[in-house]
Amino acid sequence: MFEASRDQAAGLRQLFRPRPWTIVPLGCTTGDASDRASVEEMARALARTGCRPVLVDLLDRSSVRGARPFEAIDAHRLLPEGTGAREFARFADALRVRTASTGEACDVALVAADPLRLADLTAGIADRIVLVARARGEGLARTYSQIKAMHLAYGLSDYFTVFLDVGSRAAALASHRRLADTAARFLGADIEFGGVVGSPAAGGTLVAARDTTGWDRFAENALRWSRPVEACPGVRERRH
Repeated sequence: MFEASRDQAAGLRQLFRPRPWTIVPLGCTTGDASDRASVEEMARALARTGCRPVLVDLLDRSSVRGARPFEAIDAHRLLPEGTGAREFARFADALRVRTASTGEACDVALVAADPLRLADLTAGIADRIVLVARARGEGLARTYSQIKAMHLAYGLSDYFTVFLDVGSRAAALASHRRLADTAARFLGADIEFGGVVGSPAAGGTLVAARDTTGWDRFAENALRWSRPVEACPGVRERRH
């Protein structure tokens, strides 16, 4: 009887144990309205999987409007310019404790920022950075230059690319190969294809696909890309 009670108690503790607190770093290569719309759709896609996401927004100072199945935080004041990974780790831990205390514990944080600023915050915390990228115009050149800046600052070499402005998976893969081959050759960077999540409209603005397949596939991948904050081996300092 004693052993059965102990086993039942252990089972209950496992059942009600919260999910690991994880982060998905989103480097928004343009930082425009399309990038913002995309990260909000990513948060909604995660919510559809049963996750409780929180969007840590460092893109601009406008708040997310309307009903949403996720929490959004304008983090500019909380994480000002110059904030490093040690301060971000403390911020993430305080956020985890705060959401748990409200009974609405979040389990994954989408941190959206300019790529280099994102590297300042998450180097040594995140294994890889997810780049919300463009293929048209100077999009690939811009993304490469941002990867180079992160490589020079922190030695970061692992990335995923999620494309917004291509009409097919085949076109996105072709753009990805050009970017990945160049980054591997000159920087030793490993860039994995993360998929396509949007389609272009007139003027290049994002239109969320009516078919949510791309967003839902992103959500599935994001859980694989995320990393428990508690497992951080230590932050990285900027190179000088």
